Amino acid sequence: MEEWLRIGEVARRTGLTVRTLRHYDDLGLLVPSGRSGGDYRLYSADDLRRLLAIQHLKSLGLALPEIAAALDDPAFDAADALARHIAVVEERLAAERALLARLRGLVGVADAGWGDVVDAIALTERLRHPEAHVRFRAALDAPASAPLATLLAQLRTEPEPGVRENLTWAIVRHPDALAAVVPQLADRDAGVRLRMTHVLSKLADPAAVPALVPRLADADAAVRAKAAFALGQVGGPDALLALVGALGSDDPLLADAVVSALDRFGSRAVPLLEAALASGGPAVREQAAEALGFVADPAATDALAAALDDPEGSVRFAALTALGALGTPEARAAAGQRADDADPHTRLLARRIAVS
Repeated sequence: MEEWLRIGEVARRTGLTVRTLRHYDDLGLLVPSGRSGGDYRLYSADDLRRLLAIQHLKSLGLALPEIAAALDDPAFDAADALARHIAVVEERLAAERALLARLRGLVGVADAGWGDVVDAIALTERLRHPEAHVRFRAALDAPASAPLATLLAQLRTEPEPGVRENLTWAIVRHPDALAAVVPQLADRDAGVRLRMTHVLSKLADPAAVPALVPRLADADAAVRAKAAFALGQVGGPDALLALVGALGSDDPLLADAVVSALDRFGSRAVPLLEAALASGGPAVREQAAEALGFVADPAATDALAAALDDPEGSVRFAALTALGALGTPEARAAAGQRADDADPHTRLLARRIAVS
C-alpha cells in the first residue's frame, strides 16, 4: 500500500516549514494528492518527488512561477529560461562586483574617519551625475585623497572628453596610479585600453615602458598610435629602442605616430635612425629618413645623402625631403646631387632645396 504523509511529517523530513508547504498548495505548485477524513493534507510518493524537483529548480534561483511552468507546461523552453536567468544573475554579479570595488576603494579613506568616507561617497555620486557639467566639476575638484578605484571606474565609462581629461589628471596625481592602470591595458574593450594608455602618456613614468611596448601591436589602430605617443612622452632609451623597432608599419596612423614620437628624442635618436636607414626594409628606411627630417639634426647629413642612392624611389624622396628640413649648406649641396633625377618630382624638389 502507498504510504501517505501528513504535512507536518513532510515538513520534518524536508526541512521546509508547514507555512511554505501551504503556500505551495495555494499557488497550485504542489497540491497534495490526498486528504484525510479530518481534511488533513496527505502527500504521496509522487508528491514528494515533485517537491524534490521544486527544490532543485529553486536552488538555481528560478522564481516559483517559472518552476510551475517548467514542471507543468509541455511547451516550456528550458534553454530560454536558463539563458534569461543567467543574464539576471550576471547583472546581479556585476552590481555586486561594482559594490565590492567601491567598498575596497573606501578602505584607505576610512583610515581618516567617517567624515572622509562620506566625502568620498559624495564625490562618487557627483561623478555619476547625469549632467556632464556636474561630473566635469567633480573630476576637476577631486582631491588627491579621492579613491583611485572610483576615478578609474568612472574613466572607463565616461562619455564626455572634457570630463575624461579631468579624470585623467586626477588619476595621475595618485602615487599608486601606475600599478592600478597597467593591468587595465589588457582590457577587452579597446576604448578602455585607449584611455588607460592616455593616462600613462600623462604619467610619463619610465616604469610604464614594458607595459606600453606590447600596445604598439594592439588590435586597435587608435591604441597602437596612442602607445607610440605615450612612449614619446615617457622618453628614455627603452622607449626609443621600441619606437625605432616599430618603424616600417603599413598602418599609416601608427607610422605617423612613431615618427612624431621619435622627434621628441632629438639628436639621441639619430644613431638608431641612421642604422635603420642603412639596413632596414624599404618601409623602415623610408620612415627612418622621414623621422630624421623631423629631428633635423645636421649630424644626419651624410646618412641622408647616402640614402639618395637608395634603390627605392620612396626612400630617396624621403631622404631628399629630410635634407631640405636640415637647411644647412651641406644638406643643400647633397640635395643638388639629384637635380637631374629621372623622376620629375624628385628632380623638382632637389632643385628647390639646392637653391633655397
